[in-house]
Amino acid sequence: MDKAISTKDEGFNKRSIIGILHKCFAVREITILIIVLVFGIIMTIASPFFLTKANLKVVANSISTDMIVTCAVTIALISGNIDFSIGSIIGITGFFTGILLNRGVPIIPAILCGFAVGAILGLINGLIVTKFKIIPLVATMGTWMAYKGVGLMMINNSSLSNFPAEFKVIAQKWTILGLPISIVLMVVVVLASIWLLKYVSFFRQSYFIGANSDSAKLAGIRVDKFIIIIYLVIGVMAAIAGILLISRFGSAPASLGQGTEFRIVTAVLIGGVSFSGGEGSIFGAFLGVLFMGLINNALAIFSIDANLQLIIVGSILIISVAVDEANRRRKMYA
Repeated sequence: MDKAISTKDEGFNKRSIIGILHKCFAVREITILIIVLVFGIIMTIASPFFLTKANLKVVANSISTDMIVTCAVTIALISGNIDFSIGSIIGITGFFTGILLNRGVPIIPAILCGFAVGAILGLINGLIVTKFKIIPLVATMGTWMAYKGVGLMMINNSSLSNFPAEFKVIAQKWTILGLPISIVLMVVVVLASIWLLKYVSFFRQSYFIGANSDSAKLAGIRVDKFIIIIYLVIGVMAAIAGILLISRFGSAPASLGQGTEFRIVTAVLIGGVSFSGGEGSIFGAFLGVLFMGLINNALAIFSIDANLQLIIVGSILIISVAVDEANRRRKMYA
């Protein structure tokens, strides 16, 4: 009798543990967090350099600009809108700010003008999507190419340098509590975005819009206004990234911003933000960006061909989209 009860209890406990594990792994953020931790442990064992303060600061600094833009892109993608032009906006705003600096414009006005250009480019994206009813993917792929062409024309396919020393120290020397200003801004933007998405009704609308934009309109949500504003915000965040990058580099290379869009889209998909809209979180997106940063750091530590990064990013993007589509179909037929 006692043995039967013991066996029954043991079976119940096993089912309970399996059920808990199933629920945990069903949450995308927990899954990617475990993957990041496991990857970190493997890297720590493989390289004594990985878990040093200097290297961790390098990783944080390298992902900071991507994450600043990712926060806005995450909210947009939750609402069912994507922006593939972010890399080109980073380029144009960086080039424009650099040109102004080279022409003797004071640092603060030059930076503010860079922000304004980013806002305008983002606004154009929003207007194209809402007024011409063009699919966001197609619209922003078009502006990605157009903005890239404009940016390269601005600098005549060369690079900019000779920026004022006072400008270069912003990203190279400025620190708060010992952390570079880029990392501090990343933390501030991430925390602010988490708060906005959780407590501010305007940004929480992204979930309703992403789930069903027609129903959101019937519920009184001004969908077009939301889309225009979120694309404008993306433009400003991309401008911040572009200005921080040229300050950190001390120059504005012709390749500025190129490839950022694919890294960010891959990262948010890894982090559980659905390509179809309606679900996702800033924390998950952060973990996705961190994972991509750790992969790039590992390639650098082991001196692996940089071209392999393109293969890895492309492969991860395909896998992430496939997983997202599989989850969507599972929920649809559940």
